[in-house]
Amino acid sequence: MTDLDPRDSRLPARIRELAAPCRGLSVAGDPSSLFEGIRVGIIGSRHPRDDAATHARRIAGDAAALGFHVVSGLAIGVDGIAHRAAIDAGGRTIAVLASGLERIHPVSHRDLARRIAGSTSPMGVRAGIGQGSAGCVVTEYGAGDEAAYPHRFRERNRIIAALSDYLVVIQAAPTSGSMITAREALDLSVPIGIVPSGPTDPEYEGSIGLVRDGADCVVDGASLCWRLEVHGIVPPGFARSQSERAAGRQLRLIEDHPLAGILVVPRLTEDVAELAGLDLTATRRLLTELEDEGLIVCRSDGLWISAQP
Repeated sequence: MTDLDPRDSRLPARIRELAAPCRGLSVAGDPSSLFEGIRVGIIGSRHPRDDAATHARRIAGDAAALGFHVVSGLAIGVDGIAHRAAIDAGGRTIAVLASGLERIHPVSHRDLARRIAGSTSPMGVRAGIGQGSAGCVVTEYGAGDEAAYPHRFRERNRIIAALSDYLVVIQAAPTSGSMITAREALDLSVPIGIVPSGPTDPEYEGSIGLVRDGADCVVDGASLCWRLEVHGIVPPGFARSQSERAAGRQLRLIEDHPLAGILVVPRLTEDVAELAGLDLTATRRLLTELEDEGLIVCRSDGLWISAQP
């Protein structure tokens, strides 16, 4: 399958509801993500701060691990981070271009586009189902080498909005392309979540402003699940079931970890190293891994102990 008519009943209904009608979609990769499951759009600054990049990576990875399809625009910054995090989590992602399939923009993301589509060509990706794809690359501008003219990015943004069942804005200035996408989403009644920051933070001024339009706050997969449930995108009980699954995975992690059983009582780093038969460097690395997973805590007295009840 290469080209999809915008009237195709399998596509999200919002594609047919766009004020500026969709011309049709050319597809490279596996188009099933366009028809099946839940799609979460993740967008934000081309030059994200470190905290924004971390949030983008966490939310996209969590969303993909939960089985949601991550939608973004293949731009540098948050878009690229979201696509890669989805792939790294073993999930699916949809990249929407402002150019033809044979001319990837930006050039630095050619390899990422090829990885998503599972196909190659001298300049971009080849239309049709690719081998080993991690989702699909789509465009209104055909399978050739149509350029990404400036006005096409705004057109691209409305497709991102229409493909999304829920849109997360990571970090956005008031006049950014992310805010154009967010406004398109609001016009299509797509629920929006933002990553919170200080109300006067200039780097987040646009996304914080979306709170006035009723935007949610999203910081990770758990908060995303609750928001999707509130908006009726997933069935009642979905968020709780995922939370219980996560708790089970967390318990298995600590049970399978090399330091399991040692930290049921508080211990100094040196004591942990001695009991585990490890040097201090390896012990500190393992303790940090467990702490990052939220499985252990370091108390104010410097003793490590399991965070499990």
